[in-house]
Parts: sequence; structure tokens; C-alpha cells
Amino acid sequence: MGSEKARIRIPDMTDEGRKMEQDEKKAKDGKRKGRTLRRLVLLAAGVLLFEIFIGNYSSVRSLFYEKTDLTQMASLRWGEPGGADEGCLTAVIDGLDMRIDNLYFDLKMPRNAVTEISISLVDEGNQYLYPLPVMEAAGRYPSSFYTNLHPYGKVKRMEIRLRPAQGGGLVLAADREAAGSAASFGPGGFSLDGIQANVRRPFDLVLPRMLLLFGAGVFWILLGEKSGIWRIRFDPESRRQKLVTAACLCLFLGAGLVLALSNRACVESPWEHHQQYRELAEAILDGHVWVGRQPELMELENPYDTSGLLAEQIPYRADYAYYEGNYYVYFGIVPELLFYLPCLALTGRLFPNYLAVYLCFAGFAAAVFGLYREAAERWFPGIPYVLYPVSAGATITFGSFVYLVSRPDLYHVPVMAANMFTAAGLWLWLRGLNRNRGRCAAFAAGSLCMALVAGCRPQQLLFSLTGIPLFWGYFGLGKARGPKTAPETAQTAHPVQTALREAALLLLPYLLVAAGIMCYNAMRFSSPFDFGAAYSLTNNDMTHRGTNLSRILYGIYAFFLQPPRFEGVFPFLQTSGLENAYMGKMVSEFLYGGILAAQPLCWCLALFPVYRKRIFGGQAAGVLVCALAASFVIGGFDANAAGILQRYTADMAFGIALACGLMLSGLFQAAERGSASFRTGVLFLRAALTAHAVYAFLIVFACADSVNLKNYGRLLYYGAKRLFQM
Repeated sequence: MGSEKARIRIPDMTDEGRKMEQDEKKAKDGKRKGRTLRRLVLLAAGVLLFEIFIGNYSSVRSLFYEKTDLTQMASLRWGEPGGADEGCLTAVIDGLDMRIDNLYFDLKMPRNAVTEISISLVDEGNQYLYPLPVMEAAGRYPSSFYTNLHPYGKVKRMEIRLRPAQGGGLVLAADREAAGSAASFGPGGFSLDGIQANVRRPFDLVLPRMLLLFGAGVFWILLGEKSGIWRIRFDPESRRQKLVTAACLCLFLGAGLVLALSNRACVESPWEHHQQYRELAEAILDGHVWVGRQPELMELENPYDTSGLLAEQIPYRADYAYYEGNYYVYFGIVPELLFYLPCLALTGRLFPNYLAVYLCFAGFAAAVFGLYREAAERWFPGIPYVLYPVSAGATITFGSFVYLVSRPDLYHVPVMAANMFTAAGLWLWLRGLNRNRGRCAAFAAGSLCMALVAGCRPQQLLFSLTGIPLFWGYFGLGKARGPKTAPETAQTAHPVQTALREAALLLLPYLLVAAGIMCYNAMRFSSPFDFGAAYSLTNNDMTHRGTNLSRILYGIYAFFLQPPRFEGVFPFLQTSGLENAYMGKMVSEFLYGGILAAQPLCWCLALFPVYRKRIFGGQAAGVLVCALAASFVIGGFDANAAGILQRYTADMAFGIALACGLMLSGLFQAAERGSASFRTGVLFLRAALTAHAVYAFLIVFACADSVNLKNYGRLLYYGAKRLFQM
């Protein structure tokens, strides 16, 4: 009987209290999920209403229009063959006395073609013709054949000029095919079958626009301060979190592939000087490293003055390194050994530049996710999980990297490769510090990746400085002031023999790679320390460029602080003015704003001096400072040695992006959920990430360079332009 009583469990107040707490928690979770679901339903309804009444404003506006056919009233004239207006069609409509609110052009043309339409009017407020902005009709998008008009009263006369949109000067395979099919349309590759005024525009629900708006709304809802997503803590062993992380990575890889394939000019790569890596692969298989010879240039007083060569009509190979009568490739050798040479040797085929850029971008994306995972596990174990994919995604989509992958040409191969190896090296170093198993292999592999940067973009080797704060305390060279939650393996003293072995594994890859690159340099330029960039036959004679503090300071301003410039028409983002008072040759092309000025996510770095001691241990703070310092030094070096170009921002962007990711992680780890600092941080994060995404989107379609999507990726470009037409 006593034993039966012993088996009877008598509930106490603690059990009842625990059960009540669990019930309350379930009730709160249910209310939270219900509230989120209601918000999502309202958001979907709002997006649909926006698409109907705002996105299709022109259609709603035209519901009660009465159509007038102007075709018979138009006098059509094609431009004379061989003349300045060859291929242009001019339509003159005189004798009008009517209100015209919109026009529809019944055009026939190839799907990949674009026709520019210029309209000039005489109306009740203007007795002379005045021009309207040029509209573009894209063959793939019939909705672009419509345009609204806003004349002063009734229209008296119209002159309409139609001409095929010109590309960037390249004739690609697809262009030749389109030109052949366009021959049946008319002299300009299109035909105008009619012009109609005051038509009822059909509704055009643009699904991509609706998805983007809904996605932006979901982002703001889920990232709100009261969202349950902030309750989920980072757990490196969570299977669910790993699946979400893998899905995010696949999303970025898929977007990068779409961008790389969309630029037809870079996919076909018809430029002769963009075949340098391919030529080098053939040369190496033939037993030498020069890719051409022109000894007669050595007889000139200065063979590197390309403006003089052009003036005297002396042929030369642009953007090759010229030294003692031979042409060489001055781009880093590592991409050659990684992609081009093995492909040619094993398959006999030439490796495409665009694929090299994309593969390096994919490797960079994977390494960034790995890097932030190790950083969170080591320094920020208590952060909300959402900060992990957000930080990694923001780094991958920094404008500099998006610019590279959307224009995947030869110049971007070594830059993207250097960023891939830098991120991978830092990731492997951290992985070795975080784990006992495989530590030596991780250290060696990390140093190998970091060292290989010298064979891609040597200036990015400065990011190896991040290894100083990582290993300073690890080898007992200083006090390791990491957070208390950091793995004990990083804080304990090591036997001398183990420490020497690990130090050797960290340094040996640098020595081996340096020896290989020095031998390669000596074979080309008679010096192991000469990378050959100074011998490039470009518009910048770097053999006489020298060093100038004014160029360095202006370059740092332009690369980091130059504000971006926007206009009110797609693609909105324009080049920033690079005017300066430098009384010399300031080599510059264009920029889409400086890194810090154009991407508000970077502004969180302003808090580092205030919060450094409160939220960072010595190791994480040291990595952040070294990454920033390396970025600014690289910016000054690029501006002085080469010039100010948009693609050069990718040399320094990784350091800024990494510093931002670490800073955000530190701030949110220190902020108590529900506090004023947490609410402010969430608001800043949502606004900054929105601006960050907009900038990354716009830089894809910016048109300052000739190899842009407007010229060679019309499907994507005009599809994006359609998002902003109403």
C-alpha cells in the first residue's frame, strides 16, 4: 500500500505554474501568428489594389476614351539610303483640332528590337513645334507601344520620328539574326501599320512588380521589432536553420547566374583584347608566356604613349603589357591556372570569361556564408538567426559585386577571383580557430587562399592583415580579449611544438605562392617583384605616373564619399560627377557613387568608436579595424596607380562589407529585445537594407558603360523598365 502511494505523483504549485506559463506562451504565439497572417492578407490585397489603380493608372484613365484612327491622316516618309536619317520613318499629321490624351503605335518588329519614337506637337498653348521626351517601344513588351500625352489644350499638328535604337557599337550573332529577320519589315527593320489616338489601354497586371511589392512588404513585416523572427537565436547545429541558409545561398547563386547570362556582349565576348587569358593558355601549352611580339615599338621614344601611337597611326595591342618587344598578360595568373589552362589542355576548348566571373562570384557567395557562420559562432553566439543570412546577403549584394557579375568581362575575372579567395581565406582561418578537428588543414587552406590573392589582384593581399588580430592572442603574442563565450581552444596556451607547426602551416603557403609568382614575374619582366601593370598599353602611361598625394586623397573621396546621382527616369541611377581641380592627368571613367555614401548600411560604422568596448572583444574589433584600414589603403593605391573606375570599387568593397556585418552583429547582440536601442536598430536595419537592395537593383541597369543591359540585355532591361511604367 505504501509503495502504491509512493507511485502517486502529487502536483504542486510549481507544476501548475509551469503549465500556465506554457499555455500563455502558446496563446501568445497563436495570437502573433494570427496577427502576422492578417497583415499578410492585407498586404496582398493592398498590392492587388495598387496594381489595378496605380500600376494600371493609364488603363483606368482611358476607360471612357473614344478611339480615333490617325493612320490615314499621317504622311509617312522614310529616310534616304546613305543619308543621316537612313532607316528612320517620319510621320506628319497636320490639320488636327482635337484633344489627344494617349497614342498607340501599331508596330511590327523583331522581339529583341527597340524603336525610339520622338514626338513633337503644336497645340493651343504653343504655335511652334516643341519636342516631348523620347519613348522606347520594345518588341517583347507590347505595352510599351502606348504613351500618354499631356498637351496644352487641343493638338493642332504632330510630327513623329521613329528610328531603331542603336546598340553599343558591337554586332553580335543575335543582332545579325535579328537584322536578317527585320529585312521584311522595312528600311529601319520595323513597320508602322497604324497610329491611333485616345485608345482604351488594356489592363496589364505586371506579376514581377506585384511580387516585388509583396516581397518588400513581407520583409518589413517579418523584420518588424515585434516579429517572432527575432526570438530565433543562431544555432549552428540547427537543421532547419541550415536548410534556410542553403535556400538563401541558392537564391543568390541563381540571381547571379541570371545576371551573368543576360549580358549578351559579355557572353559572346567579341573584343580581341578580351581573349588574353585564352591566348596565355595557348602560349603556356606552347612553352612560353608571351602572347605576341612587336619589337618595332621599342624604337619609339615612348612606346607607352598610346595617344601618340594613335595620332601616328601605329598599330598596337590595347590593354596588353608590353615589355622589351613582347606582349604579355598583366592580369593575375591564378585565374589562368584555375580555369583557362586546364580547360584548354583537357578539352581543347577556350574557357569563357563570363563563366569565370560567375564561378568566382558563386565561390565568393559560398565563402561569405561560411565566414559569417564562423564569426557568429565565435564572437556573436547570442544573435538572432536572421542577422546571419541578412549580413551574408548584404555583403554578396554590395553594389560593387553586383556590378561585376552583371558585366562579366575579362577585367572582372581577377577582381572577382581575389574577393573569392579573400572571403574563403578568412572563413577557413576562423573555422580552424573554432574547431580542434582539422585545424591544421583549415589554417593551411586559409593561408593558401589568402596567398593566391596575390596572383589575382595583388593590392587585395592587404586583407591578410586581418590575420594579425586573429592569431596574435592565439599564439600567445598578446592578451586574447575575446568574449567569454568564445571557444576555449582559442584561449589556451599551446605547446611550443604545436604552435610552431601551426605557425608554419600559416606562413608556408604564402612562401610557396610568392615563390611561384616571383618566378613568373621574372620570366616576363626580368624582376620577381614586377607584376607588369606599369607596362600596360592603355590611356594611362603608368611608367611615368609616379605618386601624388592629391590623386590619393581625391581617389579616397571618390571611392568612398562621392554621393550617388539619381534622375527621375529609368534607370534612375546616373554617374557621379568626377570634376576636380587636379592640375594633371586624373585618370577616371565613372562611378555610381562612393561605397559609404551610396549604401546607407555602411553608416552603422559611425557607431564603432562609441560602442567598441561595449560590444566587441579585441579579436573581432581588430578584424573590423584591419578590414577598414586595408580598404582605404587599397582605395588610395588604386587611385594613384591606375585611376578612378567603377570596377575598382570591388577591390575595397569586401573590407567595408565585412566591417558592416560585424558591426551589425555586435550591436544587435548587445541590444536587449524591446529596448529603445533595439527598436532603433530594427528601424535602421529595415530602412538601410531597403536602400541597399534598391541600389543593387539600379546598378544592374545603369547605362554609363557601353556594355550594359540596355544595349545587350534588352529582355531584362526593358522588363525592369516596365515595372515603373503606369
